[in-house]
Amino acid sequence: MDYKKLVETAALAGKIMMESNAESYRVEDTMLRILKVSGLETTEAFAIATALVITLDDPSIDAITVVRRVTIRNTNLNNISQVNTICRNFTESKYNLNQAYSALKEIQDERYKPFTRGLGIILFTSFFALLLGGNINEIVVAGMNGLILIFVNKIDKRISMDGFIKNALSSAFIAIITVLLKNYVFKNINIDVVTASSIMPLLPGAAITNAFRDLLHGDYMSFGAKALEAVVVALSIALGVAIGLLLTGGAL
Repeated sequence: MDYKKLVETAALAGKIMMESNAESYRVEDTMLRILKVSGLETTEAFAIATALVITLDDPSIDAITVVRRVTIRNTNLNNISQVNTICRNFTESKYNLNQAYSALKEIQDERYKPFTRGLGIILFTSFFALLLGGNINEIVVAGMNGLILIFVNKIDKRISMDGFIKNALSSAFIAIITVLLKNYVFKNINIDVVTASSIMPLLPGAAITNAFRDLLHGDYMSFGAKALEAVVVALSIALGVAIGLLLTGGAL
């Protein structure tokens, strides 16, 4: 067996899962299952929010250790599911090593299609306004604010903004547009309902959930990293909304 490629396969699987916002313990378990196919004495996998470390060792070979930096984190449950399926097929000998590695490479850069993401954002913001008791005008404005999030995402793809700046900019635009529409177009809308609904796609719900799942599994380092990330995201959103309201003076 090509042990170097086995380690690379485990690292690739772990990197895809971590970039897709999987829990650290799940990432480690997946990498270990792949490594144990080798039958070697020592198989170690360590995962935190920003890095992966993998070691394969045995008296019969020179130790192999790889480190992978994780810089991208987006929630993509489809990628997590696909990696789990590939891992299962590999460990059950339905895939050989080359097939498993090739399958992982195919999904490495997979993202939801722009239309799917855009439609999801608009529906998400609109229906959250409905859930919060909004009237038809508030639902419409929340959906319009979804377009702002789509626009900022397109800008981010061109210039690669820092996550903090992206969230602050998005929430600031949402606050500004909401106040302007309240003052000049939809005078009966509730700014609180519209703003809360519109920022929902930005909130770090998955990060908070995964942080506490890691905590319950005793992975305190991953919990701390993900919890801190969630706090920073929340602060960036709050700062953006505050700036937007400050610039517009709030509702007249």
